[in-house]
Amino acid sequence: MSERLPSGHRFFDVDGVGWSWSDETDLVQGWHANQASDWDDEPIDFDAVPTLEELEAGGHQGPVVSLVDEPHAIALPEVYEPGYSYPLIVWFHAPGGNEEDIFTVLPDISERNYIAIALRGDRETSDGMEWSTGELGAAALIDKINTALDRMEGKFSINRDRIYLAGVGSGGTTALELLLERPEAFAGAACLSGEFPPLTQPLARFRGLRGRRVLLSTSMDSPNVKVVDMVASGRLLYSAGMHVATRIYQQSGGVPSCKMLRDIDHWIMDGISSAVRVS
Repeated sequence: MSERLPSGHRFFDVDGVGWSWSDETDLVQGWHANQASDWDDEPIDFDAVPTLEELEAGGHQGPVVSLVDEPHAIALPEVYEPGYSYPLIVWFHAPGGNEEDIFTVLPDISERNYIAIALRGDRETSDGMEWSTGELGAAALIDKINTALDRMEGKFSINRDRIYLAGVGSGGTTALELLLERPEAFAGAACLSGEFPPLTQPLARFRGLRGRRVLLSTSMDSPNVKVVDMVASGRLLYSAGMHVATRIYQQSGGVPSCKMLRDIDHWIMDGISSAVRVS
C-alpha cells in the first residue's frame, strides 16, 4: 500500500521547496489560511501525495491534509475509488507503537476494503506511547475522532454508518470503551488482546448497545487477557443484545499477526453482508 497522506506533523513548507516535519501546527493553519484557502473545495490529487519514503527523501510536492492538531495518519486502500462509500477503521495502536503503524496494519486487514485513520496514544510510558482514556476522557477522545471524521468527509467517500473502532492491547481496550460510551456513533469495535474497560457501569447505554458488533480476541499464553476472562466479557456484552464474536489464537497477541488482522476484515464484511441480507 503506497497511498499515504501526511500526518499532523508533516506539511508542505512555506517556501514551496519540499516536505518538512514540524510540530508547528499553528504555522501550518496560518499558511493554509493565507495561501491555500480554497483547497478544501478541490479534490485531492492522490497521485501527488508522496509515500513515506518519498517524504523522507525530500523534493516532492503535493497536497497538504491536516485533520487534527496532533499526530495522526491516514491510510487509503491500494486503489481508491471516489464513487464508493468506504467503511472506516479507527485504529488504536499497541503499547509502544504510534499512528504510523496503520500503514502496515491496514494492508494486513485488507488492501482494498477500507479507509483508516490512526491517532497517537495519549499516555507516554518508558516503552513509548499507549492508550488510556483516563488521561483524556472518553468523551474528549470521541470528540477528537468526530472532528477528524467531519473533515475527512469533505475529502474522502466514507460511510458514516460503517465506522469501526479497532486496536491491540490498551488500544483494544480503548476501542471497546468508546463503543460502550457512545454506541450510536460507531458500528462496532474489535478488541485484540485488550482487557475489558474499567467502567463502573459498562452497560449504562443499554438501549444503544443493542445490535452493535464486537470482536474479542486473545491468545492462549496472553498474560493480560485470560480466555476465561474474555468469555465472561463476551457473555456480559451479549446480555445487552450486542453481536459478539470471539477468537482464540495460539500465538501471542501482543503484536497482532496477519491472521488476527485478516479476521477483522472477515468480521466486518460478515456484518455488512448480514445487514444487506436483512434490508
